[in-house]
Amino acid sequence: MDRTMISPIIVLGGDGYLGWPLALRLAKQLPQRQIIIVDNLSRRRWAKQLEAGSLTPILSSSERLAACRRIHNITNLEYLHLDVNSDSLNSLIQSRQPGAIYHLAQQCSAPLSMRSMKDALHTLRNNEEGNMRLLWAVKEHAPDCHIIKLGTFGEYAKSGLDIAEGYFKPSYNGKTAERAIPYPRQSDDFYHASKINDTNYISIACRMWGLRITDVMQSTIFGAWTPDIGDHEALYTRLDYDEYFGTVVNRFITQALCGCPLTVYGTGHQRTGLMSLNDSVTSMSELWSETPAPGQHRVINHLTEASFSINELADTVKDLLSKQGIPVDIQRGEFDPRQETEQSKMQYSVERRHVQQRGPQEGLADVISKTVAMLMPYRDQIDKQRFAPHTQWQTDISQPEQNGGEVITLNMPPLGQGDEQRWEQFRQQEFPYQNLNLNPGTLGSPATSVLSAIKTFHHSDVLAYPLGQYGEGRKALLNTQSIATSLWPSTSHQLQISSGASQCSNLLALNLARQAAANGWKMRVLTTPHEHIGGTGAFERLPEFEVHYLSKEEINNPDAFAKRVAKLRPDVAFFSHIAYDSAYIFPVDQWGKTIKDMVPECCVIFDVSQSLGLIPPPLEHADAVFGSCHKWLFGPRGSGMMWTTQAFRERAGALHWSGAPLIDEPGATGFSPAGGMDFSVLAGVEAALTLHQRIGDKTIRQRGRYLANNLRSGLSDILDRHDINHHFLNQQYSVDCEAGVVTVAMPEYDPYPLYQAMNQQGVHCKCIKDKCKTGEDRMLLRFGVPFYETETRIESALSTIEGCIKSVSLSMNPSRLARQASPH
Repeated sequence: MDRTMISPIIVLGGDGYLGWPLALRLAKQLPQRQIIIVDNLSRRRWAKQLEAGSLTPILSSSERLAACRRIHNITNLEYLHLDVNSDSLNSLIQSRQPGAIYHLAQQCSAPLSMRSMKDALHTLRNNEEGNMRLLWAVKEHAPDCHIIKLGTFGEYAKSGLDIAEGYFKPSYNGKTAERAIPYPRQSDDFYHASKINDTNYISIACRMWGLRITDVMQSTIFGAWTPDIGDHEALYTRLDYDEYFGTVVNRFITQALCGCPLTVYGTGHQRTGLMSLNDSVTSMSELWSETPAPGQHRVINHLTEASFSINELADTVKDLLSKQGIPVDIQRGEFDPRQETEQSKMQYSVERRHVQQRGPQEGLADVISKTVAMLMPYRDQIDKQRFAPHTQWQTDISQPEQNGGEVITLNMPPLGQGDEQRWEQFRQQEFPYQNLNLNPGTLGSPATSVLSAIKTFHHSDVLAYPLGQYGEGRKALLNTQSIATSLWPSTSHQLQISSGASQCSNLLALNLARQAAANGWKMRVLTTPHEHIGGTGAFERLPEFEVHYLSKEEINNPDAFAKRVAKLRPDVAFFSHIAYDSAYIFPVDQWGKTIKDMVPECCVIFDVSQSLGLIPPPLEHADAVFGSCHKWLFGPRGSGMMWTTQAFRERAGALHWSGAPLIDEPGATGFSPAGGMDFSVLAGVEAALTLHQRIGDKTIRQRGRYLANNLRSGLSDILDRHDINHHFLNQQYSVDCEAGVVTVAMPEYDPYPLYQAMNQQGVHCKCIKDKCKTGEDRMLLRFGVPFYETETRIESALSTIEGCIKSVSLSMNPSRLARQASPH
């Protein structure tokens, strides 16, 4: 059997208006074949940024797949969150070896492409680069794969000539072309220009590389019904009606439903081709098996209605809806964003052999009737402000420039750090993980450069040269200390590369326990009830210590804190820079100064595990500061840093009592790890710090703050929608937060089932469900947002979280589940 007939089919852009029902149709028709939806949810993000959106409810990707299983018993449909403008597309095609690829993953709005320079550039980059990446990936890894590319009927130059289906032999000056050439193309906007360029690239790829490509010149699609969607709300595709994404018939229907006049732009004589959503899906779903010959660029004019002008279309919609008892008015000429000045309907015919061979298609009246029925329950949700166009396609030099608000473009650089495409490219390079690790406070995802440095060390021939290993380890250690010192300079503390935070805490606690035993008394330890067991666990478990916890008032009130210190006179003060549970940034500098002023002999220790890589370590009033490199520095597992003062080192004597350090320098003996070890870890830490230095402290904090605020806002909206009582514990982050951490408390909601569901969907955070040291219940979810993540992936995480909330709710409420599973 031909491999391409059993290999998977990929639908790029499978979350969109046409992409979702197409993927659904393919999955139903081909139950033994895997259908892979690939989408980065950019259409949802764009609609949100434009304050637009679908009138029909659209579920998250995970919810849609679950509905497919429940309603149609579909098990061969999967979703991958992936940007076609990334190297991940190449990897996907190489690994999955598809037999066919539908390419629908493009910015499809002409008005949006004319709104601003940045939107125009975004359109060109997204559309043309994605198409080019696809062509090269197929050429390199799956040359027999059939590409079905969604073009647009708007590419053609409308001059009054009949429009050929792709290629024709024109005549001029009495001569006729000897070979067929593409029908002329022309565009009045940058979106259609990008599609014309795509067609040129496709033609080259077919001629030069022998690829097999079907280029679909798709006309305007309208409607929202297919038999696969039916009346199942959980399977609805999107239906937009704003100026950017709303197609003309869908906009007319929506206007009529809310009592607004149908707005006809310009003279209304401009012509458009039409095709119902169901007809387009039916025709498109058959194309994968009709594979062109190698090197063939097959063009299909995809339209069923070719003769309508916009005036005629408005009149037809009015007549049809009037028969259904919906009164309709038409408003002509008030808006003319495209400067469309045709004085009469242009007469031409369109060659469309492929569509005509398929037989009868749906009638306009039938499609409008079904669409009205689908939209009627949501008519009260129609926002009338979305209808009026705001983007002028041409500059009218006779009009004076108007002062107004700045246009916010799709790829507005957050806080000036660069656009989202640049961040996605960086993420793909350094953190190309599909899962969303929003729990770096436990274990960060190591950067590619870190893993590469470790791998290079392990694959080096130096592993067969013991002294060479020590030498390379010494070199990496010196480089690492040099970078760390430049990042966080200190004249009072010596830096050593160490083990992770828990091991550092153990060593410090054992050293202080030895001192307590030598002096014959228990040491009083002052700490907060918000510490992690890996930090204070040794102090709480060893009999040489007596642990005291600050109250809420003492944490928040400097005077109350000072009174507690004066009364207790602690021997040891142990504080986290950022609280493990609440993510609150403690004023440890202030606390350290207060303690040193009042009890100079007290040993002050700061645990910076939750802040190292986010906030500079607070060294001034501490005897010892330590933290892990495998959290917010995204370094090797089990690595860390420790800063100590000379006074502390003299008092402690040593933390490592045997062996000689790698570097023979004052203060290193006894405080730097000694003897044989995995020296590749040092190379990994060097790579992690190099990456941190390259990005910069300020950019990392700003980027994390920006993304964390997006997450917090979206998370709050979701919890409000589902009536989950909640509050955020780290409100100090609202605008000027210094770290990308969000902790939400849900006192009446068990977060653990939600946490488990999120883990299964590849979104990972920290769940804390216990009693804190003061006996208070903790029902928390803590999210840490790494600086390298993107707006799109945060939106995807929010969509997944909401889907998990719904699935958990259903699993906890069997009667509701039974109602939803019953047939309509």
